[in-house]
Amino acid sequence: MALVNMKEMLADASLKHYAIGMFDVSDLEMVRAVVQEAETLRAPVILGALAPDLEGDRLEYWFALASLAAKKSSAPVCIHLDHANTLMEVMRAADIGFSSVMLDASSSPFDENIRRSREVVDALKGRDITVEAELGHVGNGWVGSGEGSESGPDMLTEPEKVAEFVERTKVDALAVSIGTAHGVYIKAPELDIDRLQKITAVSDVPLVLHGGSGTPEDQLQRAIANGICKINIYSEMLNAWNSRMLTELQALPHMAAWPAVLRKNPDAAMREVIRNKIRFFGSAGKA
Repeated sequence: MALVNMKEMLADASLKHYAIGMFDVSDLEMVRAVVQEAETLRAPVILGALAPDLEGDRLEYWFALASLAAKKSSAPVCIHLDHANTLMEVMRAADIGFSSVMLDASSSPFDENIRRSREVVDALKGRDITVEAELGHVGNGWVGSGEGSESGPDMLTEPEKVAEFVERTKVDALAVSIGTAHGVYIKAPELDIDRLQKITAVSDVPLVLHGGSGTPEDQLQRAIANGICKINIYSEMLNAWNSRMLTELQALPHMAAWPAVLRKNPDAAMREVIRNKIRFFGSAGKA
């Protein structure tokens, strides 16, 4: 199947009140895991790429793997650049074939965020590439462990600014800050659903929740019911894989184990996380 524009996916999710999982993937087996589980569950899915995985010539290798998996898949797949910091990074991804990009200027002042986000929209005009931006700021713990990263009240999305932001930027999707954080939580977050309801009431574009890993399911369920139609997952996949790999390594009589054999159980643990998220988000059977 050809790559799908994320805007098309999110329009259906928004209309039917479910969410699509965006899973950041760092290597071949993560790519295969997400796409194959999506096929099994007949679910649309988004493969996310993070800057540390694209340095140097890694972008070409990463995209070759992701695009091959997408083309072979019977499920709709979008390839998304997650948290780009510069227009140059966005254009590099767009030129190689990504179907969706996100420029994260959320730590910039309001007008600067608008200027930089609109710059991406204008640069990609007519190219059928979805553009996501972020208003408010989700704690930036995604590089490294992310431990202790939380979004304080002054970092949350202000509903009264949403309509102006969307109108001036012309973005296709908007990531909002309502209490989640990237990385690993020290304590479970409390999502501001009242704030989300106010944002949904004035937003003309689909809404995105970053920092989905570790967020209690009851709160995610309320977020989906109140307008969130894309949820980003990464840390839970890593936790499942790394925890099981540690057990496998500790049980070895020596360190000369074949990677393909050694990673079978860690891969299975990661796939369970992916399956559970797809089912919980309500996207199973929507392909």
